[in-house]
This record gives sequence, structure tokens and C-alpha cells, in this order.
Amino acid sequence: MQQTTEVESNEICDVDSFIADMPCGALDEYRKKASFNWKLMKVALEGEAMIRFKNKVWQTLEADPLFARHVSEELSRDEYRKLSLMRLKRLMEYDFLPDDEFLENPLLLLILYTAIGQYDWSLAIKKFLAYEFFTLSLRATGSTRHMSVMDELMDFNALGCIALTEMAHGSNTKGIKTTATFDSKTNEFILNTPSLEAAKVWSGNLGQTATHAVVFAQFYAEDGKCHGLNVFLVPVRDPKTLIPYPSITVGDMGPKIGLNGLDNGFLMFHNYRIHKDYIMNRIGEIDGDGKFVNQLEDPKKRMGITMGTLSMGRVGIIGMSVSNMKKALTVAIRYSATRRQFGPQGKEELPVIEYQMQQWRLLPYLAACYLLDNFSLSFHRDFINFEISVLFGNQNLELSEQGQEIHALSSAGKAYAGWLARDAIQECREACGGHGYLKAAGLGDLRNDHDANNTYEGDNNVLQQQTSNYLMRIWQRKVEEGKPFASQLGTVDFLDQMDEHLQHSLYMESRNECQSLDFVLDSYKFLISFLMRETAIKLKSELESGKDLFTARSESQVYFARTLSMAYVEYVMIQRWSNFLRTEISDESLMTVLKRLGVLYGLWSLEKHMSLLYQSGYCRGPQPFSFIKQSILQLCRELKDDCVVLVDVIATPDFILNSALGKADGNIYANIFESIAQSQGATKRPDWWQEFAVHKPNIASLKPKL
Repeated sequence: MQQTTEVESNEICDVDSFIADMPCGALDEYRKKASFNWKLMKVALEGEAMIRFKNKVWQTLEADPLFARHVSEELSRDEYRKLSLMRLKRLMEYDFLPDDEFLENPLLLLILYTAIGQYDWSLAIKKFLAYEFFTLSLRATGSTRHMSVMDELMDFNALGCIALTEMAHGSNTKGIKTTATFDSKTNEFILNTPSLEAAKVWSGNLGQTATHAVVFAQFYAEDGKCHGLNVFLVPVRDPKTLIPYPSITVGDMGPKIGLNGLDNGFLMFHNYRIHKDYIMNRIGEIDGDGKFVNQLEDPKKRMGITMGTLSMGRVGIIGMSVSNMKKALTVAIRYSATRRQFGPQGKEELPVIEYQMQQWRLLPYLAACYLLDNFSLSFHRDFINFEISVLFGNQNLELSEQGQEIHALSSAGKAYAGWLARDAIQECREACGGHGYLKAAGLGDLRNDHDANNTYEGDNNVLQQQTSNYLMRIWQRKVEEGKPFASQLGTVDFLDQMDEHLQHSLYMESRNECQSLDFVLDSYKFLISFLMRETAIKLKSELESGKDLFTARSESQVYFARTLSMAYVEYVMIQRWSNFLRTEISDESLMTVLKRLGVLYGLWSLEKHMSLLYQSGYCRGPQPFSFIKQSILQLCRELKDDCVVLVDVIATPDFILNSALGKADGNIYANIFESIAQSQGATKRPDWWQEFAVHKPNIASLKPKL
């Protein structure tokens, strides 16, 4: 263990007041091998305020009997729904984040939801949709006349939901068919679901509990003219009885793969009338003559601000995904450090983390988790600043362009994070062998609950096109209009030197040359420049062949635009990690291990693009690929002794982790057996025992028939 200076010793004493020691047990061997102090790293990455806030949330939940649970708990769907609602009510009573604390540090809202989500995502999403997402929609697209509903929400006299997706249209919001036709005689909108395909579906909270819905519908004037997609605040149930209002059909979607504590619902309108004031008038309004007034005449401003606002869910899913990775990796790495199998003949069996294969399977995902977490937090800050500007009525072109950049980055980021977490959870499940298949491991429920992240808020492959379309638009501005590559968040500025990047090629004499963040970033600058050029050439070729723009874009996705979008978000993650280390980390022991994580993630990601780097001429000969692979294995080996404390840094308390395999004491076999013994009916004779012992089959009494 590295020597601790007097200054560092004082810092450790301070952090001990809000970061508890890990319990003694089977993981002590690896914790003693660590090259850095994990508590100091936790503070460096999260900050004291964030750590204390999460501790407050988790300790409060653990002390409340309503939140008690067991690792092998089995609930019916109805029991789960009831518990979710009761726990939602209790969360309101706790009021973890008062308005003054939120205004002082808005990032704590993200921390609150990830902290609750790591306990139960059904509960966190239910609360998020009912309150934050619903109220953000009111603030972003409505006005003061809609604020009374917010008071009802806070008093638990209303519960909100967002009704955007339809049976036949999800990602393609322009294709939404629900109509809102204005009737000037009564000053009302008439909402209709013109076909089964237009039924609103998958709306969280709508199935059983929502009283109000933010509904996206096509606005039609009395003359039949469509003014496009608008947003309406629609009462759907009587808050005193939860009975739906007349002219509405609403119900539950039924059991799902995961998240069954959340009541996703469907909704259909049958000439349902609402007052004209229910239109969310930040985007459009009805004037005194009953005519539609477009509040944002410039379509670019309107689209940019609208798309930026709708990015909230995608920005949140990035945080959800990294939280899921943290739980999965905590379980798998702690288990791997205590599970012993095989070893040199005549010697003690080795912990499976000592094997190169186990390191190679898990540690790159651990590195990815650290970089994705940093990206998620920094990007969330960007989004908060954008939303504040929108809420204060700023509608300038720069804000619109920033909204488009946020939309592009959140689209690629949500897709990438969802896929990365999906693969990490599955790898962790398999890395825990047969015991990982137990419900008590916590990985199966985590995998099922996470799965929805790859579909809602936009199918991942469709979202990639949003990002590549953004990149191609700025390419067009550069080539045709001569404007520089520049953006509000600086994610594409390096492309202004695209021609210079494309002149580079890679010659390596040793693997040490690729073990730096600068090497990784330079390689990505070339890769993205190459993919930008190749995608533009491919798109132009498709257009020149006579195809329309839609078809040309569609035919330019595989091997081109999609890969560009993925490489773009990988680059931004590495770029922000490099900036973070340069500006926020001064401790040498922390810097060493954090750089290793950054380089491991960068090389592991670059390895997936090696065929392109060779195709482009950037790499030549066997050395680059060989050196990168060797470096990945070397970095895994160097991080092996630190990996247990690296998960200690990102781990939740045992109560939140809720895994027999991943408890902090590492006593896996005692914990697994306890979970088995306490599972429902573990040692009880089944109620249907007579079906075997008493009621015997009449052998061969029936003849099979065709």
C-alpha cells in the first residue's frame, strides 16, 4: 500500500466522517493490495455534497420498514404496483430535495433518481414521469395558466404521465395520428384517436394511476388545416375515484419483461373535449379570433429548442445505464475476487479474477463505467444550463444550435450507454457462473429492468441516425458554405482541422507508444474525420444515383453513418475524461490508476474499429493491432490488484445492491446459502405433493391421435 503523507492522513480522517469503512472479510486480501486510497478517489470523482446526499437517501430508505426487502423476494404484479405507489407516497413525505437545495445544486436531482433507481427502477421511473418529466414539460411548453396542476401534483391530488408514443408510431413523432381539432363555437379542442394505430401506448403511470397526461397531437384548425404537432395538458381520470372521464378509453399494458412495478398504459380518445387553455402555449396559441398563432416562427429555432427539451429522457437514460453498470460490476468483480477455481498443481486454488480471461472480460467494462459516469455527469450539467435558458425564454439561434447538439449527443449517448450496459450486465452474469443465474444474485432483475433503456425514448439504431444527420448537416455547412466546424459544447470543433487529421498515419515501434490518452484521442480524430468523409461520399453517391434524401440516408447507415455516430460519442467520452484528469485530479496515485482506466477504455474501443483504421491507411503492418491488444492485456493485469477498491468507489451499500454474490464482506457462500434458505418455500413440502405421492397416472391408458 502506498505511504500516506500527513496531509493525506488529515483528508482521510475527514472523509471517514461521511464514508464508512468496508467490512472485514474475504475481500481484505485485495483491498490491502490497492495502490490508492479509495475514499479519496470517491471524493475526487463525486464530491462530498453528492456523497452525503446519496447516503442520506439510502440510509433513510434502509431505516424505513416500507422499503424492506429480501434478495429472493417474489411479488405478484399487483403487489408490486401497490408497493410502488405506497413507496412513492413515502418519498414525497421525505422530500429529499427541497427547492432551495435543488436551486443551489440542480445536479442533485439526477443523483436522487439514480439513488432511488439503484434501489428500484420501477419506483424511480414512476416518480420521475409523474413529477420531474411531467412538470418540465409544463414549464418548457406551457405557461403560468398550467401551473395550478403542479400545485395539485405536489399535494398528491394529481399524478402525471407523458402520452407521446402511439401503437404505430414511436420514434417517428412526425407520423403521430392523434388529432386535436379546434371548435371556436365552444372554445374547445376535440381530441380523437382516428384508428387503432393511433392509440397512445407505453405511457408510464397511465395504466392505473395517472390523472393528467401531456398529450402530443396534430393540431387542426376548423378549416381543416393541420398546424403540426402540438402539446396538450389533458385530464384523464377523476383524482377522487381514479375512474376515467367519459369519451376516454384507458387501461394497463399488462405484464412486461421488466419494470413491472410501473403501470404502463394505453389511451384512446372519442370526441373528447378540453378547453382551449389546455394547449401548451409556449409553442402555439389560440388568439381571440380562434386562430392558431405559432409562437416560434423560425422552424429551426422551434425544432432545436423542442428537440433539446425532449432530450431530457435520453440524458437521464445515460445516467440510468451507468448506474446499472455499477451494480453489475460490483457483483461480478467482488464475486470474482473471492470465488476460487483451479490453480497450479499442488497449490491453493486461485480467485478467478487472477485469470487473464476474467480480467479481459470484466475490467474494460469497469474502465468504461468510469468514463461513462464522468460523461453522464458533465453532460447533465450541460443539459441543465440549456434548460435554464429555455425556461427563461431565451430563443436565440445559438440556443437552438446548442439544442441540436444536445439532441445529437443525447441520441448517440443514450444508444451507446444502453448497449454498453446491456453487454456489461450480461458479461457480469456469465462471469458469475451458475450462481449468477440465481435471482438472489441481483443480475437477472437488473438485466430485465435495464432492457427497456434500449427501446424507450427512441430505438437505439434510429437514434444513431439523428446524430449522423446532425454531423452531416455541419459537414454540409463546412463544404458548401465555408463555415468553420464549431459548436456550443465543443464536441465537433476538432473537425475544423479535418484535412490535417486525415494526413496522419500510424507508425509504432513499441506498445508503450499507444498507452496514452493523447494517442487514443489522435486516433479518434483521424477515425471520425475519415468516417465523416466516407459517409458524405456514400450519401452523395446514393443521391446521384437518383434516390431521394430519405432513401439515400437510409442506404448510408450500415458501415458508415451508424459507425460515425458511435465513434463520435466514444471520442467525447474520452475527451471529457482527459479534461477531467487534467483539471480536477492532482493526487499522483489517483492520476495513475485513472489514466490506466482511460487508456484501457480507449484502446478497447479502438480495437473494435481496427478494420476501419487499416482500411483507411492509418494503420499499416501487424504492429499497431498487436501492440493495442498487448496493451489491453497489460492494463488489465496492472488494474487487477486495484479492481476491488475501484468497485468499492462506485458501489452502493449492501441494502441497495441487494445481491447475495456482491456483498461488501465477500463472504459469498454464507450469503448465497442464507438467500437460498430464506427463499419462499425452500424447505417446505409443496402444496401439490399429492400429485406425485398419491395420484398416479394410468400408464398407457391414452392413445396419441393425429
